[in-house]
Amino acid sequence: MLEVYIYLVSVLVVKSLFGVKGASTDSPLATKAAIEVLQDGGNAFDAAIAASAVLSVVLPHTGGLGGDGFMLAFLDGNVVAIMSSGRSPSGFSTEEYLKQAPRRGPLTVTVPGLSYLWGFISEEFCKLPLERLLRPAISLAYSGFYASYYLARASKQAEGELEKFSWSKYYKGIEPGSLVSNKEAARTLRTIATRGWDEFYYGKLAEKLVDELRVQGVDIGLEDLMEHEGYEVRPLKLDVGGRVLYELPPNTQGATTLHMITAVHELGLDELPFNDPARIEKWAEVVRVAYGFRDFFMGDPDYMEIDVAQYLEYGKARQLLLSKRVGGGEVRGDIDTTFLVVTNGEAAVGVVQSLFHPFGSGLVALGFPLQNRGYGFAKRAGLPNSPAPRKRPLHTLSILGVEEGDRTYVIGCAGGDWRPQIHARIYENLFVYGMSLPQALDSPRFIFTELAGRRVVVESRLRTPQSASFLVELVEAYGSTGLVHAALVDRSKHIAQVASDPRSEGVALAVQH
Repeated sequence: MLEVYIYLVSVLVVKSLFGVKGASTDSPLATKAAIEVLQDGGNAFDAAIAASAVLSVVLPHTGGLGGDGFMLAFLDGNVVAIMSSGRSPSGFSTEEYLKQAPRRGPLTVTVPGLSYLWGFISEEFCKLPLERLLRPAISLAYSGFYASYYLARASKQAEGELEKFSWSKYYKGIEPGSLVSNKEAARTLRTIATRGWDEFYYGKLAEKLVDELRVQGVDIGLEDLMEHEGYEVRPLKLDVGGRVLYELPPNTQGATTLHMITAVHELGLDELPFNDPARIEKWAEVVRVAYGFRDFFMGDPDYMEIDVAQYLEYGKARQLLLSKRVGGGEVRGDIDTTFLVVTNGEAAVGVVQSLFHPFGSGLVALGFPLQNRGYGFAKRAGLPNSPAPRKRPLHTLSILGVEEGDRTYVIGCAGGDWRPQIHARIYENLFVYGMSLPQALDSPRFIFTELAGRRVVVESRLRTPQSASFLVELVEAYGSTGLVHAALVDRSKHIAQVASDPRSEGVALAVQH
């Protein structure tokens, strides 16, 4: 333990604050909006919606009204989980999808779920009206904001792939510091603020969304929007080492996080020093098993043949997988998502929203990019996650909650397919290696980027293994290994701590009184 601690202190970047209330997001503007709502008398749920809306405007490549959203929260001794992910349209062509295997474009569009999530949270948990919560986002969209390096980089990287789509009209050529305004997005947000969130699915706004998508080649109808429903779910729950872990159920990959965390203890990985290269080598097999189970057994729960709650431990998942003689998981490439966490000292709320890949499908409607979640379908028939009309693809979004005595943690990240590994890294850092919250987010990571365990990215502060079984890529000290945000509420001390990943442009802020 001492060796690990000294190793980390020399490089520690602290982006964390203590207070009675706080927020951490991928944008200072979103964190500011959340804090202002808390100071205006709003609760953690109010602040989460305000931050989510601002992120939808200032980081449009990561999520927004054209994408899905999920929430996991601790409130009054209970764990609340809400999932709002859309299905493929009724006109979706399975045959064309399997033939083309598209990564972008109209065949990858699924019904957006974020507006429904806002509505669910607002009606069930919020104190302030939606008009107040969306006001900062409306102002930024209408008057403009100065683009971050994060957004500018995403614009440049997406240009070659997306310039043939309507994306070009809105997001092509953004440079760091560019003044970006989107009055169309502002009008959409204002309509939701004044007429209600369900305008997105039932009203004139819904009709406009359908018309704009059909012109761009999406075979979608108004009934696809009207039939969308988000819902409260029972989170996956598992006791591990005196702690209670919570994750989101399918159609998310939350169970994959639990498989990896339990492997830490079942396989004795918790006995290896933090900077031991053997640790990375042993994780290759864990990755193969966890993603293999995910891609063979998981997907839309309406199509699954197993009760995943019976297979949350690594050993059970591995045994079932071996009985089917299944290999490793699929690779879906670079993903973009944004996660936020807010606490008011009473509730701790995590919200994750995404378009899947940066800017999603490349299609834009109502001023927002539409997600390409359809790309998450399997590329062959006969699986729970095989493509079909009116079906939810396997979702990479998930949120990790941990209870340990009087301490409650909410942990989430941008990371796509890699999210379970990133959650497992943070869990190890906190509960195996005894790190503080900012140390856990700052410390170097390794991520297997090929899900069959054949390629691993290792940040340069870690020692690398010399393995013939997989390719090792050494990257910069703070590489592309996920953007984590976390909150810790200590009920015994009546204090909260929020932390932001040094790899993120975002910030964590806390209110002291």
